[in-house]
Amino acid sequence: MFVCTGNTCRSPFAERLAALLDPSTRYTSTGTHLLADLGIDPAMAACLTRLGASTAGFTPTQLDADRAAGADLLVCLTRSHRDFVVDTWPEAAARTVVLRPYAELAAAGTVEAWDPPGACVEVPTRGYLDDIADPYRLGRDEAERAAAEIETALRTVLGLG
Repeated sequence: MFVCTGNTCRSPFAERLAALLDPSTRYTSTGTHLLADLGIDPAMAACLTRLGASTAGFTPTQLDADRAAGADLLVCLTRSHRDFVVDTWPEAAARTVVLRPYAELAAAGTVEAWDPPGACVEVPTRGYLDDIADPYRLGRDEAERAAAEIETALRTVLGLG
């Protein structure tokens, strides 16, 4: 389960692109502070379409206790999202990661794709540099930047270069 703020830009992009790259796995996404059913941000939807991923049928969802408990792995797009999840549901800490550092672990062979890293794994951190910045309402260039960062991390995790 990919987690961002409003479930309109980063996490739906990650969900839909991951499903395209790895159709054998079921992916979902959710937001920590959903405001309304806005669908996928148009600029991010354009990025998905360009890559060949579908935007059809997407409905934003609010992260809640049931969704957090039901996810095998919660993949957050920023450290603050991970902090929110862990502060709200401490029992999910071992299954909650930040996408970019997680991709580094996968690239190093420390974790297999979408496995929790485990308590003995030291997760790399570069503070805010680990974050995929929110492109919401910032235009095409910021959407393209976020999309490229997410695509790179997903391809790394999935071993697709």
